[in-house]
Amino acid sequence: MYVAVAHISLRVPESRSLKTRRQTARSLIQRIRARFNVSVAQDAGADGNAWQSVTLAVSCVGASSDQTRALIDDVVGFVTDVRPDLEVLECQIEVMSGF
Repeated sequence: MYVAVAHISLRVPESRSLKTRRQTARSLIQRIRARFNVSVAQDAGADGNAWQSVTLAVSCVGASSDQTRALIDDVVGFVTDVRPDLEVLECQIEVMSGF
């Protein structure tokens, strides 16, 4: 059994308030869950412009490392395709085994 986890840091350039950032994150999370059936959680960015940064944590479980990695890669590609206005600042992906 393999577990893949991705931390995707995004910049929301048009956001001028926390409300806008939350709406953007909530919409993106719902679309990811509906399309890929993965776990997604949101955390505010740690920098001084919290209203313009969003960090998503995405995780999935699979029978092989290739399968889980491919699913996470598809999620990252989906984010960039459906929301080209968002800037991907950083994307860290880790695949763990032995569970």
